[in-house]
Amino acid sequence: MKLIRFSQGDSKPRFGIVIGDRAVAFTTLTQRSGVAAPELSDSRAYLAGLPASELAARELAAWGEARLVEWPEGEKPKVQDVRLHEPVEVTALFDFGLTPRHLKSSAETMMRYEKDNPQTAPLLQAFATMVMTKPSAPPAGVPERLSYYKCNMNSIAGDGETIPWPLYTSRLDIEPELAVVYGNPQQPVAGFCIFNDVSARDVQAQELFGGFCLAKDMDKGNQLGPYLVTADEVGDPYALEVVVKVDGQVRYQGSTTEIDHKAEEVFAWLGFITSIKPGTVMGFGTIPDCTGLDHDDFLDPGAAIEICFERLGTLRCRFAQPAGRLLPSRWPLRPALQRFC
Repeated sequence: MKLIRFSQGDSKPRFGIVIGDRAVAFTTLTQRSGVAAPELSDSRAYLAGLPASELAARELAAWGEARLVEWPEGEKPKVQDVRLHEPVEVTALFDFGLTPRHLKSSAETMMRYEKDNPQTAPLLQAFATMVMTKPSAPPAGVPERLSYYKCNMNSIAGDGETIPWPLYTSRLDIEPELAVVYGNPQQPVAGFCIFNDVSARDVQAQELFGGFCLAKDMDKGNQLGPYLVTADEVGDPYALEVVVKVDGQVRYQGSTTEIDHKAEEVFAWLGFITSIKPGTVMGFGTIPDCTGLDHDDFLDPGAAIEICFERLGTLRCRFAQPAGRLLPSRWPLRPALQRFC
């Protein structure tokens, strides 16, 4: 199943499902069928009610699919005609670094620009060494330690968003990631979606130790969607092809095969620290070769971006034009940004 939160015009987001090329709210399905399903009233109730809520959703979807042709268009808008919000109401958002080759490539690109900076060069060297060093085995009964970044809960966005260009960066970048959505102890994996962790690269080295603030916490900097895809439809989430298109042309390509830990290991480590609540979303790490930082090949203001994951769909965004004059960057000015300085 592909679960969504969608709206039309100024209406509030509704929780629903994709049937064919249509977006159908569960409230419509329950009203039409006469079946009461409080566990489908919103995404929070759905996640807390797993696995029974998934079964209820499947049964209602099958009932609706057989009758959809009879319904008015207003009750079954085309997916392309609605606004797709983040597919679940997010309780917490964590971004893990479980793709070592991307981390290594990132440190190498940053070092090209930071090698003469006495403040950041040693940090990058230490970071690269840490990434490529296999950690020691944890004590008995303790899960393996997995580093993560706590994301800005005020900057979560859905599909088709225009991402404001922060005036403090000349290297705005995407970070395509596989994300898992936590359900509850009875069914921990509710499903998977695409996560785009937007990043300002020319300020990131300064924040390697102390927290990614300027680098990660900009408006609409945590993009999720377009759907929550249930595990049965995803198949093997660690064997998905990834393609990034910019202005309609293929720019980057990669695969989820380079994720080096699975959801169960992520849950084990996070659960060792704190109780995991339904609606917690965890990114596994940036897909290698799928960012500007991996290639030192950055995107320009106005770029239209499509992040395509096999079986998970396409998450779209656009980088806005800077709304004012860019602040000076510590990295060389790119020609495409000269008119903003």
